[in-house]
Amino acid sequence: MSENRLELFSKYSEGLAANSGSVDALWDFLTRAGSSLLGCHAASFFDADEVKKTLTFKTSIGPVGRDLTGVGFAYQGAAGDCASTRRAVLVNDAENDSRFTKKVDYGTGFKTKCVLAIPALAGGKLLGVMEFINSVAGVFSQDDLLLAQAITSLTASEVYIKKLEITVKQLNLKGESTINNLSGGFIGSDLQGQVIFFNPKAKEIFETGEDYLGRNVISLFRLCPDLINAIGAVLKQNKTVHRQEFKCSVNGKEKTIGYSSINMKGVDGAVIGAGVIFQDISNF
Repeated sequence: MSENRLELFSKYSEGLAANSGSVDALWDFLTRAGSSLLGCHAASFFDADEVKKTLTFKTSIGPVGRDLTGVGFAYQGAAGDCASTRRAVLVNDAENDSRFTKKVDYGTGFKTKCVLAIPALAGGKLLGVMEFINSVAGVFSQDDLLLAQAITSLTASEVYIKKLEITVKQLNLKGESTINNLSGGFIGSDLQGQVIFFNPKAKEIFETGEDYLGRNVISLFRLCPDLINAIGAVLKQNKTVHRQEFKCSVNGKEKTIGYSSINMKGVDGAVIGAGVIFQDISNF
């Protein structure tokens, strides 16, 4: 890639970061900014379904771009060849290249002369295919191919990260909702000993209106010293217990608390903290 192309890639990277509000915005930026960088008359990004072997126009710009968005078809043409092989396709003579199909041209009246089809790969998955059409220069060069691959790969990585962030956020919200609706109390801390969960039932059992979220677990001493011991045993010694009990004085009343302690794990299976699940079993 020439120095000029490196400068273009750098500017593209900066623009991509500024347009990363959503997955759709990232693909739209690739389509619009990419076509400008490569100097072509039209461009389309296709969502890929490797199970069904289909491609669907996600974003499309050019003379018939609006008419194509949302249209799906089985793998065919340069984009289909790109999706099936997961390799870039460079067609500079669409009229005579067997990898190109004229079906879209017949249906729209658009005349395709040359095509760059680039696989959008990230995390071992084919997210889609980016296609640049009809270079202003007449044909696409190898430098064009390298630049197209670079910006498509960068965008695919950003999309993959964005999707992971969305998934983690959804899982966290689901987990928080589940914890808040537990029939028992739950208190959890991160590996640094900061309280990250303190559900409504925990407040009820310990008859407190205080919110301990964000505080160090040491602050739980005023509620019940044994809470700190239970969480500390997990954090410091990796020692968990099942169905144990301790006594605790709550507003002058002695309560018997039945509890189990656990290692809290993230979506990747790594330990992220310690938790205590408990019930007031004083009347049992």
